[in-house]
Amino acid sequence: MPRPKSVLKKLTVDVAQRAHNCQHVPSHRIQQGDKRLKITTDRTNEHYCVACAVESIDAGIRKLQMLRRELLGE
Repeated sequence: MPRPKSVLKKLTVDVAQRAHNCQHVPSHRIQQGDKRLKITTDRTNEHYCVACAVESIDAGIRKLQMLRRELLGE
């Protein structure tokens, strides 16, 4: 039996090597040494601050739970 396919993009948590702006809200500054969410799409990396990353993850969890309930008829 084949392994189930992941519906998630390639997501990792890493540490910023230099200061830069968040991809989602440019006024959110990620400082050198801060944790950030890294999303790899094709060969492009996007980096999000902790606040934006947590908000996006929570929204994704809610959507996945809704889809799961819909599939199971709950």
